Amino acid sequence: MSTRAPEVRICKNQEAAVPLLLQEVRPLASPARRALLGLATGSTFTKFLQALAEELRAGHTLADNLVATHLDEYAGFAPDRVGGMVHELGTHCPPLLTMLARGTFVPVPYVGDAGLLRAHAERLQQLGGVQVQFLGIGRNGHLAFNEPGTAFDSGFHVTTLAETTREDARPRFLPAEPPAQAVTSGLATILAAKRLVLCAFGKAKAAAVRAMLQGEVSTKCPASVLQNHGNVLVLLDPEAASGLGGAASAS
Repeated sequence: MSTRAPEVRICKNQEAAVPLLLQEVRPLASPARRALLGLATGSTFTKFLQALAEELRAGHTLADNLVATHLDEYAGFAPDRVGGMVHELGTHCPPLLTMLARGTFVPVPYVGDAGLLRAHAERLQQLGGVQVQFLGIGRNGHLAFNEPGTAFDSGFHVTTLAETTREDARPRFLPAEPPAQAVTSGLATILAAKRLVLCAFGKAKAAAVRAMLQGEVSTKCPASVLQNHGNVLVLLDPEAASGLGGAASAS
């Protein structure tokens, strides 16, 4: 178990977190290293993905020297299907689609075949494992699609989405119903990354952030497992940090 608590930094707003996230990416994109970056989706990371696209287009962070993956995918959503995670990533950061074609963006399988999930996990290991993994947090404390009750030793698996998760996703699927299942990185998969960077913005995330950082480590709040990692940066805006009593540095 780690003795180093997550580092917490308070950003003025979502935009102010973007330079800090880019600072995490730039050292990975070098010919000597070519390290694996784990991306996250959702509105929390939209502005970052757009900024990353500009960097990749401008050559500041060369796509040829970056390898990427992501956390999860809705069951049955192929990379080109609207509403899916790869489609979202490619929409906000089109250079990722070029990387997908080249094989340097490795998507999570969108079907829950056990052999495919094992092969995906093995592929990430062959690439050296995730060096930096970006994360968001759900209102119920989920990480990726690891809902409350998920075992801490879980690997890639198919999960049934909580109703709060489906409700939060509903706008992206209207007029259709949001999916009921997804393929997701497990909590053990996430913890295997060398460094974790979690972002949370808005008052709706405040209770989950408090449980993650100041509550007991429990499957009731999957994100609380980050207390056991030892190399975690948490970026919050003032609203998401409003439930915390401890000190945090401002950015």
